[in-house]
Amino acid sequence: MRIVSTLALAVALGSAVVATPAFAKDKKEDAAPAQKYTPAVQKALVAAQAALKAGDTAGVTAAVAAAKAAGLVTGDDKYATGSIEYQLYQTTKDDATLRDAVELMVSAGTATPANLAQLYTVRAQLAYQAKDYTKASDSATQAMKNGATEPSLVPILVTSLSNLGQTLAALTALNGYIDKSAGAGQPVPVEWYQRGLAIGYGSKSTTDVDAIHTATSEITRKWVASYPTKQNWHDALVTYMSQYKIPTDVQVDVFRLLRAAGALLGDNDYREYAADVYLRYPGEANTVLTEGGSKGVLNLTGKNDASDLLGVVKGKVAADKASLPASDKSARAAADGKAAVSTADAYVGYGQYPQAIELYKVALAKGADASTVNLRLGWALALSGDTAGAKAAFAQVQGIRKPIADFWVVHLDHPTAG
Repeated sequence: MRIVSTLALAVALGSAVVATPAFAKDKKEDAAPAQKYTPAVQKALVAAQAALKAGDTAGVTAAVAAAKAAGLVTGDDKYATGSIEYQLYQTTKDDATLRDAVELMVSAGTATPANLAQLYTVRAQLAYQAKDYTKASDSATQAMKNGATEPSLVPILVTSLSNLGQTLAALTALNGYIDKSAGAGQPVPVEWYQRGLAIGYGSKSTTDVDAIHTATSEITRKWVASYPTKQNWHDALVTYMSQYKIPTDVQVDVFRLLRAAGALLGDNDYREYAADVYLRYPGEANTVLTEGGSKGVLNLTGKNDASDLLGVVKGKVAADKASLPASDKSARAAADGKAAVSTADAYVGYGQYPQAIELYKVALAKGADASTVNLRLGWALALSGDTAGAKAAFAQVQGIRKPIADFWVVHLDHPTAG
């Protein structure tokens, strides 16, 4: 599965409020402004303002050119020239004019923080469209530092950083902005998450690989926490499996979470899950296939792989279930915890959660892999309704299964909707 995000950029002309200074027309009134404006520039800008009022586009263009030719020395020279150019752009719609206007007003050093926020926002959007990713990322950062809240700025920043080869920096920045927005009680746009997933899962970086995976998983968990739909859970976990090429036994753990979240959505999900477990856990495979059939996802009446597999596991269920007490006794007497883990897994497949929970604890006492056992123990506890106990078990999981345990906690805190 490939997640595709569409980033729509629109230059916010209607929100860019810039003030054009009023220029004096006689010597008496010129006294104060003369200290801020170069006289030749002031003269040209007075002419530009007159041309603006008259709707004389050519006259404005010529007057602005004259102001620049005179030399823009002071901050007010630059800001006033830029603001008039901005007004000229509103008529001509010439991007080069807008770009020059913004650069002049930013460089003036006289803009208020509110105006800087708007100017840097437009600057970031223009730079992004021009594929100048260094300027785009710098401008987006400055815009937000000055209080800009335009939603497109975060995707511009993280995409620009990614395009500059700074994948980890992009994901780290995105995680920070997601936390900041959520902490302020503001909804995080779904496009932010989509952009982060596209960057993280699409990364070809050979450095910081583990950190990139960790940051991507963190963004994914925040996404399904904010938008816990069945489709999002499905996409999040199926992408996780496909991107990281996890071993089959770990993949089974992911399928178990998918089923708990109600996110087994397609024929392939059910068939692959059942195929992964039917040899060792026919009871679990039978439950999965039967569920898929009852939901109308699997065709269990015709001649196909799913119905064939169901026939196989149905023939094994009775004997397998009857063997559990003996397997339980043998596992408790074994020198290690391997048999206890597999028998506990089988118990869960038949919905016998108390027996499974007890045997997982036996496995831990016998030195079985703690992360594997705690993940499975958390699974059984969650299905039994013991949320607090499940979270305590998931907190002990490390290594390759830790992301799955973390996803489980998100699911427990944010039940699937829709």
